[in-house]
Amino acid sequence: MAYQISVIGSFRKRYEEVVRIVTVLRKMGLNILSPVGSNVCKSIEDFVIFETDNPDYSPEEIQMITLEKILNSDAVYVCDFNGYVGKTTCYEIGFCCSRNRPLYFLEKPKDLPILVDESQIISPEDFGKIVLNNEQKVYTEFELCAPAQKAIKNVFLPNVYDNKTVTGKKKIVICGSMLFYNEMLECQELLRKRDIKAIIPKDENGIIDFYDELAFREFKRKVSSAYLKKIREKDTIAILVYNGTKKGQANYIGANTLVEIAMAFTWNRKIYLYNDIYEPLADELLAWGCICLKGNIGKIIYDMDQDNIRLGEKYKQLSLFDVFNNL
Repeated sequence: MAYQISVIGSFRKRYEEVVRIVTVLRKMGLNILSPVGSNVCKSIEDFVIFETDNPDYSPEEIQMITLEKILNSDAVYVCDFNGYVGKTTCYEIGFCCSRNRPLYFLEKPKDLPILVDESQIISPEDFGKIVLNNEQKVYTEFELCAPAQKAIKNVFLPNVYDNKTVTGKKKIVICGSMLFYNEMLECQELLRKRDIKAIIPKDENGIIDFYDELAFREFKRKVSSAYLKKIREKDTIAILVYNGTKKGQANYIGANTLVEIAMAFTWNRKIYLYNDIYEPLADELLAWGCICLKGNIGKIIYDMDQDNIRLGEKYKQLSLFDVFNNL
């Protein structure tokens, strides 16, 4: 999904203009991981500290937390007014390049020896459109001398194949209520440790504060549509539903998650439930062949190791009469 972004740049010198750009992107339906948009309370050279930053944290700790948000973004926009890139922004750009985060710039950066394609220099509005259409990319194609061309392949290309846009390695899509977001993160980490590619939905907690009711519904529609598309992608081999206890209901599965399960069933994807059957939906879940892990994620790891899971052909659309005739 391509809805979470970060904006970086010299906040100390041009923060009001940065806020205007952030506002434009947020109104387009994007979730801004960094900056949050609060006022700057003080600055240390190029590094700024916001009112929302924990006063007990050191600048180094704040920067590390911010860097994690930047690297978790689907794309990063650099506000380099007049081409100026400060020391902190250089540091952040370096990490983005090393982690293959798609980078775009307001202007061509000066005094920074970095390869930038002309198509990376775009307006905030065009940047927003690219991300909303999931068309952001890591730029590695440049006309260079032979040694530099060889170097860029060694520096970038080994990691580019880990990018989510590259198919070939089968993946698992993790679903569930946002109440269980931390648990979904833990499942993702367990699978990744076994070299199993897994994706989770973006955390929507707190996003609603930035939208009115109508705008949030539109945001929710886009997010849901993009995640359903992930389930349909050719390299998706299964879904894992984290169904914990919510408001006293064991093995809870909400409406959105049920739609995702139905999508997986329709496209012949394996369906794993982290816990047991959710009783109010027992008939549907059992009919769709859901596999109950009862807290043991090792079953997925075993299936993947044994290569027992195979992608089947998409079910064709059947009428009731087609179903009855084939019974």
